[in-house]
Amino acid sequence: MSKAIISSICLLLVVFVPVIDGRIARLGDGANGGVDCAVCSIVLGLVDKLSIVYNTSIVNSLERLCSILPGEYKVYCKVAVDFLGPYIVDGFIKGDNPDVICHSLKLCHDTPGQPKCRIYPTNSGISIPERAKNLRERHPLVNLLLMKSKICDFPGIKEICKILENVFNNHLPLVDLDHDKFGVETTLRGSSWRGKDCDDASAKVHPGARVANSDSIIDHNCNGIFGMDSATGLAWEDKFCNDSQRLGIAVLGDSISAHFHIPEQWLDAREFSEAAFEHLGFILENELDWPQMSASTGHVNVSWPNIEGPVRSLYSRLFELDHCNHRDYQNIAVNGARSGAMLDIMKSLSRDPQNDVPLLVIYSLVGNDVCNGHPDTFDHMTTVEEMRQNVYNALERLDTVLPKGSHVVTTGLANGSMLYDLLHNHIHPFGRVGVPLTYPQMYDYLSCLQISPCNGWLTSNATLRDLTTQHAVALSAAVRNASLSYQSRNYDIDYLDFPFDAVIQEWVAQGGQPWQIIESVDGFHINQYGHALVSDVLWAWLQKEKPHWLPSVNPHNADIERVFKDQGGY
Repeated sequence: MSKAIISSICLLLVVFVPVIDGRIARLGDGANGGVDCAVCSIVLGLVDKLSIVYNTSIVNSLERLCSILPGEYKVYCKVAVDFLGPYIVDGFIKGDNPDVICHSLKLCHDTPGQPKCRIYPTNSGISIPERAKNLRERHPLVNLLLMKSKICDFPGIKEICKILENVFNNHLPLVDLDHDKFGVETTLRGSSWRGKDCDDASAKVHPGARVANSDSIIDHNCNGIFGMDSATGLAWEDKFCNDSQRLGIAVLGDSISAHFHIPEQWLDAREFSEAAFEHLGFILENELDWPQMSASTGHVNVSWPNIEGPVRSLYSRLFELDHCNHRDYQNIAVNGARSGAMLDIMKSLSRDPQNDVPLLVIYSLVGNDVCNGHPDTFDHMTTVEEMRQNVYNALERLDTVLPKGSHVVTTGLANGSMLYDLLHNHIHPFGRVGVPLTYPQMYDYLSCLQISPCNGWLTSNATLRDLTTQHAVALSAAVRNASLSYQSRNYDIDYLDFPFDAVIQEWVAQGGQPWQIIESVDGFHINQYGHALVSDVLWAWLQKEKPHWLPSVNPHNADIERVFKDQGGY
């Protein structure tokens, strides 16, 4: 099999795997084919739906699928279609659905003693394994070449998979020459995630650094304010920022804080277009996250067709109060992060107790300590004692890196039981063409494959949802207990229940329906409107409960804009 074919298949896997698991599931995870099976069925189902929308053949639908992809992806896709197209087309012509074709490719299989996982109805009296066997027998060459059902086992693809793993698993900027944990690129944990480094050759120069020599020559803190005012002989930094209260912002979180988002145009055949995939590379390099638009660290508006809603964040509000805080943000959030894993993830937080300014840290792990895809889901949840100890250890770690005068807010877990209640009567974007597919049907399918992002909440089993919520409440209490019992040396600390209820109430007060702030593709995360509202609620809480934590308005903000314009941007 050529590298081009392998790359194209790998591309499709990377694009669609997160649809079924916000944690970027590993290939081979799950049962009965797991992730490989679900991705195959979804991709081929999309091809079938495109043929319905455009009233065209499967051949034309495969070509359309490739035509909308950008650059080299388009080339790889066309090579793959030339190779696998006849096999796929033959299956559809004979009346086989995607479940059958994916079983024939050995990406799906039925395990004795386990439920049979199906996403498409079948009217044939012949079993899916038998139909799959018939399809393989008609194409012995393809069957021979696809004997290995794990994509990453193929020669050549191992290197590609390693590259992809580095993108999704390395939580430091890919380009960081001075190793200060700040980079110069936008993606790959660059400035989308943390302020852009203005000198990647010096570790002493980075966002959040204290001023040195009045920044009369070098912009040590990368806020874009440096040099001398020739009219007065004063350094600009002294003139505009000496009397201001510098404060950066960082979030330690999971996919909610990272702002995980899959454009629904990628799964709704009616909206499939070249424009929807125009920024595919950028989106993949940001791990299918949008930290640059999140509730904590949002700082840019994106006009792409992939996302809608306003950008309001804690960082943008700190910047509005004092432009001297420009670029001082860090989003240390990872899809699927649990409290235990955060102890390692948070090592990528950059702060020097002596040489950097104070930091406002939001510690917010809202779901993964109760969420997993295992059938025995409770056995894989974080215990109350583990949660308390993990949070306590994280707070100890922060005491070694945060400058004096910093602040920490911890939050509890979200009430995920609402998700089923809000979405169970709605059609999933993937089911808007052809046979309707509801959210419960999608949840049950992913649970069958043991790759659900949250078996405890994304289920039609009301008892299981309630029990999961009870455990989430107990874990939230553990977070609160650890937070209020820890005696910090360098920062103030307080606890806040995750404000999901308050966000919904605010959205309803604005005339919206609660389900409208949930991501349509995964049915699990909050969307852009939700992020803006989370920021509103958190900021209102800070203003009411912790006004002394927040900097005063800098009277020189207008002067900074006049002299330094956008301060170098982002």
